[in-house]
Amino acid sequence: MKNLRFDFPRVLVVVLAIVGIVTAALNLTFGGFTPIMWFLLSLIVLLIVTCHEIMTIRISLERKK
Repeated sequence: MKNLRFDFPRVLVVVLAIVGIVTAALNLTFGGFTPIMWFLLSLIVLLIVTCHEIMTIRISLERKK
Protein backbone atom coordinates (compact mmCIF):
# COMPACT_ATOMS: atom_id res chain seq x y z
CA MET A 1 0.00 0.00 0.00
CA LYS A 2 2.91 2.34 0.67
CA ASN A 3 4.15 2.16 -2.93
CA LEU A 4 0.71 3.08 -4.26
CA ARG A 5 1.22 6.59 -2.91
CA PHE A 6 4.26 7.09 -5.11
CA ASP A 7 2.95 5.23 -8.17
CA PHE A 8 -0.33 7.14 -8.50
CA PRO A 9 1.13 10.31 -10.07
CA ARG A 10 3.10 8.24 -12.59
CA VAL A 11 -0.02 6.30 -13.52
CA LEU A 12 -1.91 9.59 -13.78
CA VAL A 13 0.62 10.89 -16.34
CA VAL A 14 0.14 7.81 -18.50
CA VAL A 15 -3.65 7.88 -18.19
CA LEU A 16 -3.85 11.56 -19.14
CA ALA A 17 -1.60 10.96 -22.14
CA ILE A 18 -3.72 8.01 -23.27
CA VAL A 19 -6.91 10.05 -22.90
CA GLY A 20 -5.28 12.78 -25.00
CA ILE A 21 -4.35 10.29 -27.72
CA VAL A 22 -7.82 8.72 -27.77
CA THR A 23 -9.63 12.05 -27.83
CA ALA A 24 -7.35 13.27 -30.63
CA ALA A 25 -7.88 10.08 -32.66
CA LEU A 26 -11.66 10.23 -32.25
CA ASN A 27 -11.84 14.05 -32.48
CA LEU A 28 -13.79 14.26 -29.21
CA THR A 29 -13.98 16.72 -26.36
CA PHE A 30 -15.04 15.90 -22.80
CA GLY A 31 -16.42 18.79 -20.80
CA GLY A 32 -14.67 21.30 -23.04
CA PHE A 33 -11.29 19.62 -22.64
CA THR A 34 -9.72 19.34 -26.07
CA PRO A 35 -6.96 16.78 -26.71
CA ILE A 36 -4.24 19.41 -26.25
CA MET A 37 -5.59 20.14 -22.77
CA TRP A 38 -5.16 16.48 -21.80
CA PHE A 39 -1.56 16.55 -23.04
CA LEU A 40 -0.87 19.78 -21.15
CA LEU A 41 -2.33 18.28 -17.96
CA SER A 42 -0.11 15.25 -18.49
CA LEU A 43 2.97 17.47 -18.87
CA ILE A 44 2.11 19.47 -15.75
CA VAL A 45 1.74 16.30 -13.67
CA LEU A 46 5.00 14.98 -15.16
CA LEU A 47 6.82 18.18 -14.12
CA ILE A 48 5.39 17.92 -10.61
CA VAL A 49 6.46 14.27 -10.32
CA THR A 50 9.96 15.11 -11.60
CA CYS A 51 10.38 18.00 -9.15
CA HIS A 52 9.16 15.82 -6.30
CA GLU A 53 11.63 13.06 -7.17
CA ILE A 54 14.51 15.56 -7.40
CA MET A 55 13.62 17.09 -4.04
CA THR A 56 13.40 13.64 -2.45
CA ILE A 57 16.87 12.75 -3.74
CA ARG A 58 18.24 16.11 -2.59
CA ILE A 59 16.82 15.72 0.92
CA SER A 60 18.18 12.19 1.25
CA LEU A 61 21.63 13.33 0.13
CA GLU A 62 21.61 16.20 2.63
CA ARG A 63 20.74 13.81 5.45
CA LYS A 64 23.73 11.63 4.64
CA LYS A 65 26.17 14.48 5.22
